[in-house]
Amino acid sequence: MVPGAGFMVCGRWARGIFHFFAINLTFALGLMLHSSVAWPTWSLRAEEFNLINNFTFLVEMGGGLAALASFVASAALEGESSAMQWLAGVPHDPYYELGTYFLVVAGALNYFAIGNFYDRVVNPHPRFDVKQDTEGTETA
Repeated sequence: MVPGAGFMVCGRWARGIFHFFAINLTFALGLMLHSSVAWPTWSLRAEEFNLINNFTFLVEMGGGLAALASFVASAALEGESSAMQWLAGVPHDPYYELGTYFLVVAGALNYFAIGNFYDRVVNPHPRFDVKQDTEGTETA
């Protein structure tokens, strides 16, 4: 085993935990602003069709299981009141659109974290290799 590899693993765990909390905190802020992941109109012929809403939906779903739970709650509980209503959002709330922005940011952060994971672990570039300098110490 390479000396200092434990630090590299610790760094990966720390980065992963930071990403986990950053993404979920951002998503939770969006939910606290009474927003939710809503199903867009996919038909090109429908009057309500909007390409940006479709892209927004795809990015929001990058939020993971929390996004899926919010989507299911908003689709299933439309107009009903229940214990899961906080996941369904309130479309007429003044902060709904701001909350949607937080949901989009959480989904985008998750996509970026997955891309970072792929670049660093699955298909690493030589710039991420641990190198030995002339004194025998490691540099990253």
